[in-house]
Formats: sequence, structure tokens, C-alpha cells
Amino acid sequence: MRVVPLRIKRRGVELRLVIDGDGGRARKADNVLLKAVARAHGWFDDLLSGRVSSMVELAVREKVDERYLSRVLRLAALSPEIVESIIEGRQPPDLTLQMLLTCRGNLPLDWAA
Repeated sequence: MRVVPLRIKRRGVELRLVIDGDGGRARKADNVLLKAVARAHGWFDDLLSGRVSSMVELAVREKVDERYLSRVLRLAALSPEIVESIIEGRQPPDLTLQMLLTCRGNLPLDWAA
């Protein structure tokens, strides 16, 4: 008999079965989260460099709602450790784009995912 430590975590509207320990397997990056972080950094760079003069202009150019743009733009302020863990697929299972955009969760102060 083999015992595997696992738990059920809510991830957005879905439930995930999380097996503690990766068993030596590589984790898969969350492409939705990766794309949003990349967009945030690109948009932030556009604003800082002057390629666009305002968030309104940027929202019109990107064809997105201003509220959505301002929420995604906050992802540019994530710490490098958090961004690195997202790139490597090491973020906690409940760290989703929805959670970050709606601020329905607390990021740990000591990031060791």
C-alpha cells in the first residue's frame, strides 16, 4: 500500500487535486497567468517610455476595458521572486489570474513556493 499526501484546493471556480511533492516531475506553467504578467510589463513599459500618453489611450489601442487594463497593470509590480515562480510553474495552486485581478487572496510575505 502506498500513501500519497494530497489535498483539494479551490482554483477559481474549479477544484484541483494537489499532490504534495512533485515526485521529480517538472511542473507546467500557467499560460494564462504568464500572458497576463507579460502584458502587464509590456503595458507598463509603454506608459513609462511615453509610447502612450495615458491609460485611456493604451486601453483604446489594446481594445480592452480601462478597468481590466488597470487591474492587469498591477501585475507589473509583482516581486521578481513571484514572477520567477510563475514562469517555472512553482506558484501555489490557488494563485490564479482571477485571484490576482480581484485581490481575493493574500500573497505570502515569505515567498517560498
